Amino acid sequence: MFVKNHVSVETTSRKRGYREVSRRSYSHNFFLGKARLRMCKVMFLNTLGVNEWVIKKWTKNSDQVHFNQTEIPDKINISVRLLHEFFETLPKLESHYCRASTAKLYLEPIWNSKAHLYKVYKNDYCKTRNEKSVSIATFHKEFDKKRLSLYKPKKDLCDCCVAYQTGNLTEEKYNEHITLKNEARNEKSADKESQDEVLAMDLQSVLLSPKSNVSSLYYKTKLIVHNFTIFDVKRKQGYCYLWNESEGGLTSNEFSSIIIHFLKGHLEQYQLENQNEIKIILWSDGCGYQNRNTTLSNGLFNFALEKNVTVVQKYLHKGHTQMEVDSVHSVIERKIRNKKINIPADYVFICKTACQKTPYKVEYLMHDFFKKYDELKYFKSIRPEIIAGAPLVNDIKALKYSNDGVFLNFVIQKKIGKLFQQG
Repeated sequence: MFVKNHVSVETTSRKRGYREVSRRSYSHNFFLGKARLRMCKVMFLNTLGVNEWVIKKWTKNSDQVHFNQTEIPDKINISVRLLHEFFETLPKLESHYCRASTAKLYLEPIWNSKAHLYKVYKNDYCKTRNEKSVSIATFHKEFDKKRLSLYKPKKDLCDCCVAYQTGNLTEEKYNEHITLKNEARNEKSADKESQDEVLAMDLQSVLLSPKSNVSSLYYKTKLIVHNFTIFDVKRKQGYCYLWNESEGGLTSNEFSSIIIHFLKGHLEQYQLENQNEIKIILWSDGCGYQNRNTTLSNGLFNFALEKNVTVVQKYLHKGHTQMEVDSVHSVIERKIRNKKINIPADYVFICKTACQKTPYKVEYLMHDFFKKYDELKYFKSIRPEIIAGAPLVNDIKALKYSNDGVFLNFVIQKKIGKLFQQG
């Protein structure tokens, strides 16, 4: 209180001739004594025995800030607002695997450095709008405030992209890789704009129970807890299915049971909201035991026949599998941070309360929940053709299960350039 009463904070009144906007926004005036004699900063600091940063910290939110009417803070605000608009236009995404340890948003590796990004902002973004750009120091400051980063952690990077950067992949194959990535992204964007039901699904990273900061607990045997999440893209609703390793494993039967159980439970809701024929699109990564296997295909085909609907599975390209469902895992992992877990069921409460705006719907699974969908024998294999040189299962980009009993698989033809071709 003493410092706030004897230090006045005012906007800078004198500008340098070579700089339109002063880099220093405020000036401090120092006083001592009942007569409030003004003195220099050095004497004021030495008299009180404090450092300059202490004074700045104590007067940062002072009510005695006086703005000079002749100053031009509006121009500064306009430039900063324009900079924020530029940041909003940049494609950003969360770290796919490191959400628990970082809250940063990562930009695609288009720019080599912050200086390169600043050059694009200054020469392209500002000049096209006839606006003055901020200094590079302000640019770096606001960039860090937005929690942005140009580089992702190593394990978040795509193998092909890293191989190309290090010179171990030809430009032709890299361009083909980027083309496939963009095709999958554009296909997903088109599905979101359509009238079809769109779902994104993925398995969260391994959860452990018990979980505590007690050092001796580190050496104890723990149960592994799994969380398979399905996200309704149209309604922005997340569904979490949790089970521990004593109740079930990570085979295709577990994932098929969860997916088909979810579709059966929500089919009536889809029918009430859609008067036309229902088409459900499932987006996921290309993990074999989860999403791209014969067991799940048999289960989905059986579901399509029973319920008279059409189900389409689509896969994002390897190395670029970020989806809306990752936001659910991100929120849950932030909620788990520094929480004490005694039993696997404790994760149920954490998942239910992780999102305040739209609470996730959580179901804890027991062993009797899982069915043996591998006993269905509609198809022995989902490989298009079992001949030399034919596309493999990993080349499948979409699978369609129609209600008329016709099974189609679609494979990206890399050399021809067609997105889908009937198999």
